[in-house]
Amino acid sequence: MSELSARLSLPFLQPAQAQKHVTHNEALERLDLLVQLVLEGFDAIAPPVAAIDGQVWALGLAPQGDWAGQGGKLAARVGGAWLFVPPASGWCATHAAQMRVFDGQSWVVPEPGALQNLQGIGIGTSYDANNPLAVAGQSSLLTHQGAGHQLKINKNAAPDTASLLFQTGWSGRAEMGTAGNDDFSIKVSPDGASFLEALVADGSTGHVTLPQGAAVAGVLSGTAVTQSSLDTTAGRVTKVGDFGLGSDSGQTVADLDDLRYGSMLFPLNATSGPVGAHSLLTQARLSGARATQFAIGDAALRAFIRNYGTASGTLAWSDWAELFHTQNILGTVSQTGGVPTGAILQRGSNANGAFVRFADGTQICTNDNNPIVTDPAVFVGTVTSIDGAKLRIGRWF
Repeated sequence: MSELSARLSLPFLQPAQAQKHVTHNEALERLDLLVQLVLEGFDAIAPPVAAIDGQVWALGLAPQGDWAGQGGKLAARVGGAWLFVPPASGWCATHAAQMRVFDGQSWVVPEPGALQNLQGIGIGTSYDANNPLAVAGQSSLLTHQGAGHQLKINKNAAPDTASLLFQTGWSGRAEMGTAGNDDFSIKVSPDGASFLEALVADGSTGHVTLPQGAAVAGVLSGTAVTQSSLDTTAGRVTKVGDFGLGSDSGQTVADLDDLRYGSMLFPLNATSGPVGAHSLLTQARLSGARATQFAIGDAALRAFIRNYGTASGTLAWSDWAELFHTQNILGTVSQTGGVPTGAILQRGSNANGAFVRFADGTQICTNDNNPIVTDPAVFVGTVTSIDGAKLRIGRWF
């Protein structure tokens, strides 16, 4: 029979052994040191200046002084001397509330076993049936393992809710997620009872709506906004000043013939424009092949109109036609190539009499019921004299 036990090397009492109490006390002393093993430190190198019986250190690989040559063993203070005990794999020891296990070479912190199907976990607080995972702390960290990281919130079916709820004093104030359907929404609440949808992204189309409206403090930019004052791209937001809208300076265009989309601007001596610069132009586009332009003289208060269409069989702009009103019916008549370019009616008088000219070329001269000796205005072509030349009718062009 061996004299020592197999696991803790406790001395056995032997037959016919004298002073059996010595052997027994030695075994008890060893048990007292090793059972419920509590250490003063791990990987100790230098012995303490003053040690108390019962204190135990786990030595490092190269201890010094009285511990020299005992690397890896347990150094126990017994009866004012050192007792060195080699630990076995699987022994457990604690120091400062930390438990370690001897793995055959060193004392290591044990890895926790797999935690599966737990009823709940409370970190810094208690969990309950509605919150099986509860954490109380200043922050929570979810990080990567070398690449990305996803936080998944899964619901059973579309009518259910998968969301993040933000609370104040345990009362909901904001929620984001898919609540009651598969559309993503952001909601806010003043009291935790009634919620207002601030943003909804349609799960099928991706279209975003703002049910409560929006207030934008900054300046809109990007390709969703017109990129120039004459940008006609569909679906873009129009800025102040685009096409001359909302601006006191307007826009310019080199040739009005190239302008066949809705616009308001001040063309500065634009090519193909009517007589008079600085005209305010408004244009209504009826279709892809038709348009209308209006131009108003800035100083002379003259108004013109023309159309773009197929009146002549091909797509082209018509000639400008002037519109007449109370301030330009009377004035100087004029013409270019037989086409009237001035007022509708012109009246005048001099020492030779009075005359009236019409835009169609007709001219009438009178002399206060006296015969006309010299025409007060020049005729062109045949002139008809009536009542002894008191009335003369002809053409001024």
